[in-house]
Amino acid sequence: MSKKISVPTLKRLPNYYNIICQALESGEKYISSAKIAQLLDIDDTQVRKDIAATGYVGKPKVGFDVKEFKAHLEEFLGFNNTKEAFLIGAGNLGIALAKYDGFKKYGLDILSLFDTDPHKVGLKVGKKEVFALSKLPDLVRRMNIQIAILAVPSEVAQDVTDFLVQSGIRAIWNFAPANLKVPDYVLISNQDLAASFVVFSSLISER
Repeated sequence: MSKKISVPTLKRLPNYYNIICQALESGEKYISSAKIAQLLDIDDTQVRKDIAATGYVGKPKVGFDVKEFKAHLEEFLGFNNTKEAFLIGAGNLGIALAKYDGFKKYGLDILSLFDTDPHKVGLKVGKKEVFALSKLPDLVRRMNIQIAILAVPSEVAQDVTDFLVQSGIRAIWNFAPANLKVPDYVLISNQDLAASFVVFSSLISER
């Protein structure tokens, strides 16, 4: 992704991609920004601005070539450049994330899981093996892994994060309900499921 793009726009692009994939499967050759907007219940102008930000231009009065636009988004969002990651935490959430094959569609390949529980070490989650967390530094170095997905209890999240950074991890997708501190050179993205549910629950109550 060579162009700078706003985070809100970046979050909407995968939704456009999913619609394009569905259109392609349905045999549609072209799709308009108005139809994308209608399916997502957002403003047509916003859709056109978002797509323009990626550098893609549709055909006047026709719309976007579905096959061409799909390939463009895959290239722009980096789906064609598979990013390998280690998953830390072989609890219920970690196992669920490891079993989800949909990540590969977006260019993420979870190679292995790691845990401190000796009863979990050696287990298989599909084709992915659970290793002792102590093995991580050597594997990070040998396999040049930069991404870790964190799915551990909040009380150990910071200690595990420190260990990941010391081991050479440079990007962390955090599912632990904790406000983690990392050096400036480490990228961290927090996915707080509990906070998301609170917002969702509040919206339900307002209906």
